[in-house]
Amino acid sequence: MEVKRISTGSEPINSFLNGGLETGIITNVFGESGSGKTNFCVQTAAHLAEKGEKVVYIDTEKGFSPERFKQIASKEALEKIVLNEPLDFGQQEEAINSLEEIAEEHDPGIVIVDSMVSLYRLKAKGNQVQEVNQKLSQQLSQLSKIARKNNIPVLVTNQVYSSFDEDSIELVGSDVPRYWSKCLLKLSNSDKSVREIEIEKHRSMPEGKSAQFKITDEGLESVKNRGLF
Repeated sequence: MEVKRISTGSEPINSFLNGGLETGIITNVFGESGSGKTNFCVQTAAHLAEKGEKVVYIDTEKGFSPERFKQIASKEALEKIVLNEPLDFGQQEEAINSLEEIAEEHDPGIVIVDSMVSLYRLKAKGNQVQEVNQKLSQQLSQLSKIARKNNIPVLVTNQVYSSFDEDSIELVGSDVPRYWSKCLLKLSNSDKSVREIEIEKHRSMPEGKSAQFKITDEGLESVKNRGLF
């Protein structure tokens, strides 16, 4: 059975992912602040919207910029974005629970949640952690169902925190997003203008595979004379 992939509109990202984002699964892009997570989302949304696809975009951090979008795609493409901006974790839950109805109405080419855990992080404290983790798992389960039922990619972003024991970074939500995300892509800052993307989990590609890209006004572009692989 051939795996279907959706183009992100970025040559280096598409090349790195053997064609783009896999349909039917959750792809989780994680990394520290400024590593390019929102740019990855906007790049993908702009490309699909420019092709005439509807894009359901759940923005929990007010990170979606129409001005940035229009640097990559046309003003008309912006009308293809179905934007939801939840203000707390409860509203995020409502937005995700309404996706089946929204998908029936709009037949989107992709669902994007940027970020999956920023509002979760505000609730996951003290004796609430177990309950909030359960709700996060339920939301990711619903997103996975949407991806499979509609055979579309679901793209989420994840914040990280420092793991002092291992001198590394760990996903906020830890095992919950790791379990539900069939593709985990780590972004990091290589230098001032260059970002690195690395596979941490994938169904058909090796862990540790990495490449570089740069963020420009036109989107996520190749790094010249650096050797992508």
